[in-house]
Amino acid sequence: LLGLLAAALAKPLSRTLLGVVLGPYEVPWTLVAVTMLLGAGSGVLAALVPAVQAARMDVVAALAGRRDAGRARRGWPVAGAVLVLLGVAVCLFGTTPLHEFGAALGAAAIVIGCVMATPWLVGAAGRVARWLPLPLRLAVRDGARNRGRAAPVVAAIMAAVAGITVFAIGVASDARQERAEYEPRLPMGTALVRPPAGRADAVSAAIGRELPGVPVVPLRTLPGEGSECDQADTAKCPSVGFAAGPSRSRTIVLDNVVGGAREARLLLGRDDPAVTAALAAGKVVVFGSGPLPGGTTTLTVSYWKDDQQHTVRTVRGVPALAVREDPHVQALVPPSAAARAGVPVRTEALGIDRADHRVTKAEQSRLTEVLAGFTDNDDGVYVERGHVGSPSPMLFALAIAGAVLAFGGTMIATGLAAADARPDLATLAAIGARPRTGRLLAMGQAGFVAVLGCWLGIAAGFVPGVAVARPLTAVATVPAGPDGSPAVPGHGPTLDVPWPLLLAVGVAVPLLAVVAAALFTRRGLPLTHRPAG
Repeated sequence: LLGLLAAALAKPLSRTLLGVVLGPYEVPWTLVAVTMLLGAGSGVLAALVPAVQAARMDVVAALAGRRDAGRARRGWPVAGAVLVLLGVAVCLFGTTPLHEFGAALGAAAIVIGCVMATPWLVGAAGRVARWLPLPLRLAVRDGARNRGRAAPVVAAIMAAVAGITVFAIGVASDARQERAEYEPRLPMGTALVRPPAGRADAVSAAIGRELPGVPVVPLRTLPGEGSECDQADTAKCPSVGFAAGPSRSRTIVLDNVVGGAREARLLLGRDDPAVTAALAAGKVVVFGSGPLPGGTTTLTVSYWKDDQQHTVRTVRGVPALAVREDPHVQALVPPSAAARAGVPVRTEALGIDRADHRVTKAEQSRLTEVLAGFTDNDDGVYVERGHVGSPSPMLFALAIAGAVLAFGGTMIATGLAAADARPDLATLAAIGARPRTGRLLAMGQAGFVAVLGCWLGIAAGFVPGVAVARPLTAVATVPAGPDGSPAVPGHGPTLDVPWPLLLAVGVAVPLLAVVAAALFTRRGLPLTHRPAG
């Protein structure tokens, strides 16, 4: 119910605070029912283990207020260690043939192995507690003595933190790869507006009213092979291509822009004397190209029909200049050369040069609203701002989830330990212990469970996280195609470990649990009274 209410409140808040319009409010009742059944089943299963343990307790010991010291099952620590080693091996060597599935199998094996070894680890911690201060020594030995209570909580915290560690490393590595591979489509700060066909003048006038005094540059183009065709007969949609020298695979934003020095400055982000001189001389500027033989290119007009390319016209010996720089434009064509193609020129976009005005985010939002009155295209306004994606919101959500799970499990274990420790606290009070000893004991119990669970989870999730990053971020090399398409180089995996998040989970959560235990533990030691005689 709280989730449904939160989702209902998130829709208006998202529109008001973030400017993001969420879809209609719909409740998938089937999924909600399945979630409720899973939650109820998990609660029953979680209560089953302590119920079985309580049923196996010695009645006399229970009535006397004593607990049997739980023992780790024989062979389970060894089996758990074998599973952990097997999981590490699968993570390191199984991602090549199995990809992400290999990392998932390895992570499952590591977590299950750690769960099997957790009772032994809790008991081993008690054997090294002799060098700790008295309250912390009592807390660690109490957890080791009652490992049937402490081990499940440590295992639950470990599993949750391990999963969060895997996701955090994967998300951070993927974000780092996106930053490294990001390629600007325009010069930084330049804006591009794509009006619907035949509405360029109206959209330009609307932009002028929204941004008075800002020059708007119409970008007229000759259609390329990737241009849209709104005709039933594709023969009526010819495309224009210019032969280029050796080049790599490219992303094209605009095909063949018709213009001169003004358009060149907008697309390149600066004045290029060589490009300006070539356009003034009537030469076609071919971008992203190696040297052209003879300083000329071949103009080809063609169309596709029945999966075959049909050539309409070929013009050889067109003067051209090859430029290695790639502004994501096929070519910049002077009007004299465009006329030789015999294909109508159309206004495909409207540009705002960064040298004239840099569009702010608020202005971009207003331009998007203006364009929405002409077309349903939500991506019609683009302003180059570099890589703007950030994994911070996702990593923050993972940190909050890990903190809540670890903190909740720690507080439950601390409450149970406090109830079980009343006889020990009464004994301490009888021998003259200070009143704050009880609070220090609760703080030690919270810190012990949280530290062991969090750091064991970080260790268990680290190798699977690195393994997930390998198939997620590695890019294989694509060889050159038989049609002459150039090879696309690949690269190895990208790894980024979000150490601040892991340290926050491993340090801040135990500290928060210790502080909470100190605040909510009653000061003083309990006293027991026995009748005389």
